[in-house]
Amino acid sequence: MKLVFRKNDQEEITVLQSVDGNERTFIYAERIKVLLEDGELEAPVVEGDFTEEESRSIKNMVHEINKVTEETLKASAGSD
Repeated sequence: MKLVFRKNDQEEITVLQSVDGNERTFIYAERIKVLLEDGELEAPVVEGDFTEEESRSIKNMVHEINKVTEETLKASAGSD
């Protein structure tokens, strides 16, 4: 699953989830469940008039989420 970030002409940002190419509403609980199953987020899709800094920030956020998820899954596996 990957996250899709879109920015419209009014500077409003929408976040969707993309699963097998099908986009749907972003739901935190579902995202966490899939994140724990898959172990990481795919590279995000950033569409619209995002600044270079905004785009970099989104990609960094996904990287940090993946890093913490990996550490958490390793710690959890070690405690079993």
